[in-house]
Amino acid sequence: FSDSSRLHTYRRPSFSLLRSLSYTKHDNDEFGKDALLEGMRIKNLIANAPHDSASESIMYLLRQGTIDRAELIGIDHFILGKPTRVRMIRKQHAAAVLRKQQELRQGRCFEDLSSSLGEFAQ
Repeated sequence: FSDSSRLHTYRRPSFSLLRSLSYTKHDNDEFGKDALLEGMRIKNLIANAPHDSASESIMYLLRQGTIDRAELIGIDHFILGKPTRVRMIRKQHAAAVLRKQQELRQGRCFEDLSSSLGEFAQ
């Protein structure tokens, strides 16, 4: 050890403090309601915009200043009413990994299961 080494210890925070730092189920429910209402508001704006496609309507609303880009982040799949390509790719990847896991388990390759599955998932 170095002559200048020191040991720092930290007191564990109280349980009540830890609970106050996280959201409650009620908080999460309220966030969900707010997000749903905001998504429905934007979806109605898009439906009533004077363009034929959803993408043209979104661009129109952005140009008019009715909505801004920050409002669209994370709710694009809800507004457009169809899963995005990234979401579909993720679902397909997860399904493929689960199929591979099942194959490895049936093949009784338990000792190398995690590394084989990790290589496959990449």
